[in-house]
Amino acid sequence: MTTAAPLTALGRQITFVDGTTARLRYSLGALALLEQRHGGIDAILGVFEKIDGKGGLSGVVIGPMLELIGAGLTGSGGFVPHITERVTTVREETPDGRKTSRDVREVTAVRYVRQSDRRELGDLLDFNGFDQLVDAMTAAFAEAFPQGEAEAPAGAPVTTVELPDAFRGTSSTTSAPSLSTAPTPLSGN
Repeated sequence: MTTAAPLTALGRQITFVDGTTARLRYSLGALALLEQRHGGIDAILGVFEKIDGKGGLSGVVIGPMLELIGAGLTGSGGFVPHITERVTTVREETPDGRKTSRDVREVTAVRYVRQSDRRELGDLLDFNGFDQLVDAMTAAFAEAFPQGEAEAPAGAPVTTVELPDAFRGTSSTTSAPSLSTAPTPLSGN
């Protein structure tokens, strides 16, 4: 049977250059922040692989690493994201000749700031502890997801369970609106 990942996973403790510590934990909110920034779990895993790659550090690594750590420190870790956006106006012409414009927002940077003293995450981390940070990120990220089921041995019997009718989908009806949803008369008339 699959066991669900604990939503209150403990995470991993990291130490900052000023001697303070915080818990690095990938809650659902932290994962949502990373999904919005990177476009999905597969892209987030790609960033982890790039950072933890065996070919050495090449390309852009530090910024994405700060984003991964920062997202894991939101909430109980005491950090908040500060998002920098670029707004571009896109002008279009419709087939009937009307001209429209709309603003398109693009996230250009995310900085994580500790709420207690407004210090930036990048200023609180030391590159000498890079391996420990990568280990903490990897362990906390793995802790956020269930391990899944072990594969059944070849030739093992497969059993099915018939669900009782009480667990099957049922039809529903909509009741009439309550008086609280009725329009209220204007006051002062």
